Amino acid sequence: MLKTRIIIAQSVAIAALLIGVALLLHPIVPGKAAADEPVIYRLDKADLARVERLVRKFGDGYGDNLMIVSPTLDSGPYVHDVNSNGREIRWVVDPSRDGWTVDKGKTEYDCGAIRMHDRDPNYIDVQLSRCSHHAADEQLTVLTFSKEDL
Repeated sequence: MLKTRIIIAQSVAIAALLIGVALLLHPIVPGKAAADEPVIYRLDKADLARVERLVRKFGDGYGDNLMIVSPTLDSGPYVHDVNSNGREIRWVVDPSRDGWTVDKGKTEYDCGAIRMHDRDPNYIDVQLSRCSHHAADEQLTVLTFSKEDL
């Protein structure tokens, strides 16, 4: 009986120690995405930082991949698949999960430039330019962050 209690106490102590070490090595921080998170969906400050990282890597000539699940007001999300090799960026917007959308087809952009645009005091836009089938200097807004949510 005493031997069983000692074994149980040791097991609990070891489990607590392992959990403590795991938390020290990888702390849980609510609302904070990893810098290389492959999927973002909150469109909060951490997600803005992840998109800024994508833009910065593209400017430095490095590729990146990102999936953005953008919420809508009335139903399903729009899914953005972003793939870059550092020279070209392909941005695909798929609204097919939104039950209320009229357009069920994907919109694809193949572009040579991407930037963050601080539109006004309320919004930050992600814009593509030098896109095929568009004027070279046309800025296409593909995603918007509300500063109120950051």
